[in-house]
Amino acid sequence: MKKYLKSLFALTLLFSFPLLMFWGRQAGEGIGDGLQLAYRSALPALFPSAVVCGILAELLEYLPLPPNHTLWITAQLCGFPLGIKSVCRAYQRELIDRRTAVALSLCSANASPAFLILYVGGKLFGNLRVGVYFFIIQSLISFLIAYLSDALIPCKSIGGSTESVFIILGTGISNATIGCLGLTGYICLFSALAAPMKPFGWFKFIHGFLELTGGISKLNSDQLLLCGAMIGFSGISVLLQNASFLAQTRLPIMPMCCGKILYGVLMPTLLYLIINNHLMVLYISFGILFFWISFDKFRKRRYNDFIQHKRRRYL
Repeated sequence: MKKYLKSLFALTLLFSFPLLMFWGRQAGEGIGDGLQLAYRSALPALFPSAVVCGILAELLEYLPLPPNHTLWITAQLCGFPLGIKSVCRAYQRELIDRRTAVALSLCSANASPAFLILYVGGKLFGNLRVGVYFFIIQSLISFLIAYLSDALIPCKSIGGSTESVFIILGTGISNATIGCLGLTGYICLFSALAAPMKPFGWFKFIHGFLELTGGISKLNSDQLLLCGAMIGFSGISVLLQNASFLAQTRLPIMPMCCGKILYGVLMPTLLYLIINNHLMVLYISFGILFFWISFDKFRKRRYNDFIQHKRRRYL
C-alpha cells in the first residue's frame, strides 16, 4: 500500500510542473507574501523559544520534574512544531517510553503564547485579551487530553545525556536555526499553493486550515470562532511538520492528527461559551468530566489490583 501511495505522490508532483508554469506569477507573489509573513511574525516569535526548547530537550533528566511533565509544559510555552520535536527527541534518548510518547503527541502540538497573544490577539484583533483567552483555552484542552490519555503519569527514564553544556548549547542553536528555516519553507510552499485561489472569496475560510499563519491573517475581527477552529487544528502545514518528526522516530502519526481534530472542535466551542458568559456551563461540564474520568480510572485500578491479588493467591 505504501508503494502505491508513493507512486501516486510522485505522479502528482510530475504533473504539477505544467500548473507551476501556468501559475508562476501568482506562485511567486505567494512566496513573497510567505517570506514577509515568516520574517515579520513567525520567526521573531519562534526562534528564541526554539533555542530554549532544544536545550531543555537535552537536559530533561536534570530537572526536578518527571520528563513527561517537563515536555508537556514546554509544549505549551514553545509551540509547534517544537513540542512534537521535543517529544520525539526524548523518546530517541529513552527518557520516555513509547506509550508516553504517543500520549504526549496528542496534546503537544500547540501554538505558542507569543504567537497567540502578540500576533493573533495584539496584531490581528487589536486586543491582547483575545490572545490570552486563546492560550488559556488551548492549555485547558491540552491538559484534558493529557489527563485522558495518561500522558502525565510519571514514567521511568532509562537514558541520559553525557555531553558538555557547550555542545548542547551549540546543538540547540543549530537545530533552532534549521527548524526555523524549515518552517519558513512550509509557509512559502503553502502560500504559493494558495496564491492562485486568492480571487475566490470562499478560499479565505479554508486557507487557515491549510497554512495557519497566512490563513488567519485574512480573517476579519468578527470571525473569532473560525479563528479558534483554525488555531485548534493548526493547519495541514503544521501537521506535515509534526508527521515528519514522528515518522523519523517510527511513532504513529494518526494519534497526533486525531488530537488536532479534537482541538479544532473544542476550541471554538469553549470560546463561544466564554464570549457569551456561559462560564457556569463550562465549569460544570469540566467538573463532571474530571469526576467521571477520575472515578473510571480509580475503578479500573481497583479492579486490576483485585485480579493481581487473586492471581497471587492461586499461585
